[in-house]
Amino acid sequence: MYKFFTVKEANAILPQIKVLVEEIAEKRDEIYYNIARYEELADSEEKTDKEDLEMMYAKSMVMMLESEIKEIIETIQNFGVLVKGIDPVIVDFPSKNDEEDIFLCWKEDEEEIMYWHGINEGFKERKPISLLKNPPRRSFYNF
Repeated sequence: MYKFFTVKEANAILPQIKVLVEEIAEKRDEIYYNIARYEELADSEEKTDKEDLEMMYAKSMVMMLESEIKEIIETIQNFGVLVKGIDPVIVDFPSKNDEEDIFLCWKEDEEEIMYWHGINEGFKERKPISLLKNPPRRSFYNF
């Protein structure tokens, strides 16, 4: 079952998605920190046992955080949307423009849904919602 969202419906579930996106952003920052720490320790000529342990810890943290991010992405996608990136987090909501299938597009620092693009286009081809010809007034499922 494939849900098509109206702009109003997409904006209505956005607060729930934003909470999950904040979790992704926090974990993403932790990943970057642990990668930097691992690289800093790896560049050391002669490592102590403590530094070896810190490297193993940093690597295991990255793996654990990546797994947690994947779980959060699955939760977000259970809303019927697609997560297209994590830095920044980009979420596409399936929708219609007349008979054309499109995506309503949201990026993590935006307040609401303000853009859309065709299903064969990407983030760089986003257009303002005001350019939609005939946005759906009601949701419907495509079986």
